[in-house]
Amino acid sequence: MVGLVILAGLVVAAAGTLWLEGTNWGRPDVVVEVLLRDVSQLAEGNAVKFRGVQVGQVRRIGVEPGGEAVRVTLRLDTELPPSEEIAGVVLAPESFFGDWQAEIVGPDRYPNFSFYEVPQTEMGRDTVVLGGYALPELSRLTASAEQISDNVAELSSRLEVAFNQETAQNLAAAIGNVEVLTRDLREFISRESESTSQLTAKADSALREIQAASEVARRSFERVEGVLSDSQVDSIVGNVARATGSIQEIAGSLSGSSENLSNTLRRADSTFARLDRLTATVAAGEGTIGRLFVDSTLAVRTADVLEQLDLLLQDLRENPRRYVRLSIF
Repeated sequence: MVGLVILAGLVVAAAGTLWLEGTNWGRPDVVVEVLLRDVSQLAEGNAVKFRGVQVGQVRRIGVEPGGEAVRVTLRLDTELPPSEEIAGVVLAPESFFGDWQAEIVGPDRYPNFSFYEVPQTEMGRDTVVLGGYALPELSRLTASAEQISDNVAELSSRLEVAFNQETAQNLAAAIGNVEVLTRDLREFISRESESTSQLTAKADSALREIQAASEVARRSFERVEGVLSDSQVDSIVGNVARATGSIQEIAGSLSGSSENLSNTLRRADSTFARLDRLTATVAAGEGTIGRLFVDSTLAVRTADVLEQLDLLLQDLRENPRRYVRLSIF
């Protein structure tokens, strides 16, 4: 009995050890590596899930040489889903008691997460390497919430300073001005709509008039085309040609007449020049006529002579025998 109890204890201890180590008991063993910037509270032995179903465990966690990333080795109990269904691995809390998990997610699950970009040197290995993203833990969320609360409190204090009673009054006045502006804008739009309607009516009337004018022009063009197609057009063109020849002959005659007129104008210019010189001579007092116009004494004597001559002619008419004696015998 003692020996059997010891053997049973050894078997139970061995089985428990193998179970704690995650032995697959003959099932397929697939190794997947994940590169992340940090792993938060993830620990070895945590569950690996896909679509909420546990498919493996976290086997190893280690920092990469240089400290640029953390490599997590996952051991899966089943084959890895197709690559088009995998976007990466998300590390998140599994419960409120501090347990974490590594979840293999598809491309439509967390499209805004920035998964770690796997280097090209990792692509040629036999082991599949995925990029990962770790959600913030509760303590980080608390710190972030506290920082957000401080920022909100500071913003509230600034808003209290900015939005005082004067600001509220100014805001109310601005709202009233906006209402007045809206009413004026509505009235303006109403007036403009009426003007637009009238303009549209005028445009329609103008279009109708243009259409009527186009119809008249079309009929006129048809008539002109009919006239041009008539046989009388040739005779009309011939008459126009003969009339053009006659006009050219008249133009030649007018050209000769123009030459004669030019000679006449030159003689007229010469006559006017002589008349101008004669007028200048008279104005200068030269000659008899000039002295007559210039010397007032001569003009007076001439008037006396004319008066005496008038008296003599009058007396001759009244007493002709005094001056003429006619004797036949």
